[in-house]
Amino acid sequence: MGNTAPKPLIDATLQPRSVASRQYYTLPNNGSGVERRTSAPPVNINLESLRFNLHTRGKNIRLDGQLRRATRKNSFCNGITFSHRPVHLYEKVRLRLTGVHTGWSGALRFGFTSLDPSDLEAADIPKYACPDLVTRPGYWAKALPERLALKDNVLSFWADRHGRVFYSINDGEPILFHCGLSIGCPLWAIIDIYGITQEVTLLGKNHVMLLIVASL
Repeated sequence: MGNTAPKPLIDATLQPRSVASRQYYTLPNNGSGVERRTSAPPVNINLESLRFNLHTRGKNIRLDGQLRRATRKNSFCNGITFSHRPVHLYEKVRLRLTGVHTGWSGALRFGFTSLDPSDLEAADIPKYACPDLVTRPGYWAKALPERLALKDNVLSFWADRHGRVFYSINDGEPILFHCGLSIGCPLWAIIDIYGITQEVTLLGKNHVMLLIVASL
């Protein structure tokens, strides 16, 4: 009954958690937001397209001229990348797996950090997001299941107001992926081009779904 949001699938590595069915909107404001409950129809607000951080990346990463495509050269690691700006709550990071090499094991790692990647020195970027980076405070990331890391699959992931991370493949059902993010500060995306994932391309204009308040 009513406009109840579909219940997401649950990542097998997490305990089942209930998901709020009420809709919210977030107003972008320097990485933080103001949320209100509403049942009004959504409105798309365009944001600057996400690009990769030019200067903060693993030593095996090569970026194209538009900073939208990241390719890992040599080996299976040293492929950590970050978004060039903070990602808003509910903003989807969308990327296509444009290069997959079956000679390795393991796949893309992804998540968020509350620390500005631009402050990282090259020597501070480890070989692996998991476990090296996520053992540091302010970093949250996990691996995409290898069975989903197929060439040309489109991965979307986002964080919500409860500090949860969801992902979907090819705009399918959302899957609860991670919990416990700190949302009181800006969040940058982490994309570790690891293992069989050899190249990814960030897609299109990003947007946040804003739901206009019907009454105050």
